[in-house]
Amino acid sequence: MTPKHAHLLIDFYGKLCANSAQAARLLKAIVEVWHGAPVQQVINQYASTLGGLPGYPADYILHALNWILEQGDINFVGRPAKKQKELNDTCRTQGVAVPGGRLSSQLAISLFCDVANGTHPVEALLKVNLDVTPRRRM
Repeated sequence: MTPKHAHLLIDFYGKLCANSAQAARLLKAIVEVWHGAPVQQVINQYASTLGGLPGYPADYILHALNWILEQGDINFVGRPAKKQKELNDTCRTQGVAVPGGRLSSQLAISLFCDVANGTHPVEALLKVNLDVTPRRRM
């Protein structure tokens, strides 16, 4: 199964519910990778502070998100100014700066920021017009 940022977002929510301080460190690690830090370097830096969280291991999350976010930026053509402002504001609430050339992947990062701000992941996904398709349809 190909990892999707929605799956990782829901996993992040579980981590946030289990230990908000550790989840905040994970978000910081995700942002560092998004800003271009080598994944293995970030894993090494945060490994001792992210143990014991439920769900996917941090190294899987960071590698998968790095791939997902880079792939998303390749074909990006733009979004409406109003939506871009909303994403910028959401990221700003978590102190996250948007690196150049990463506007497409900013959508995924803003979802993580929105959930860190207290929004339920399903609500956050629906706000940006994304939905999680069930694996099997009845």
